[in-house]
Amino acid sequence: MAWNDSLEALKGLMADAAQAAARMTKSAAAVTKSNIGLLTEQEKLKKAYQELGKLYYRDYITGEEPDDAEYLPLCEAITEATKSIDALRGDLEDVKAAFVRPVREEAPAEEPDLEAELTELDQQLNELDQQLSAMNQKADSLGEKLEQTAEEVKGVVFEVVEDRNENPDAPKPEE
Repeated sequence: MAWNDSLEALKGLMADAAQAAARMTKSAAAVTKSNIGLLTEQEKLKKAYQELGKLYYRDYITGEEPDDAEYLPLCEAITEATKSIDALRGDLEDVKAAFVRPVREEAPAEEPDLEAELTELDQQLNELDQQLSAMNQKADSLGEKLEQTAEEVKGVVFEVVEDRNENPDAPKPEE
């Protein structure tokens, strides 16, 4: 049946949409995770720069020579944070690229003719409506026949009751 085929096609489209939504959710989660890691590393970098600036300014104000033992850990922290940020940015780009690629690959070669499908479904709906009208007419006809039969039975019952009332000694029919 064309109606069942259309329903199956619709179920297939809905399943594809659900799978695409699941992929989008996974990609969004991966992007969010990468962004959180990136923000964390940027915060580390910012703190290291602030500490380095405070040390430098303290040494500048007091006129002391910079102590490499104090500066070195901060400079290393800045270098490590910068490397981590670069790596996370690369990961983020990879996640975004992996998300965009499947969506483009899954795009149908040609767009479905939705107008034709709607026209076909409309025709099928009209056919079903006609069948329903025919069934309703049959039901009405059967209802009228049932009413006529009920009236006839009622008439026979009234006749039997009247006969009983007029002839109470008449033999009763076997039950």
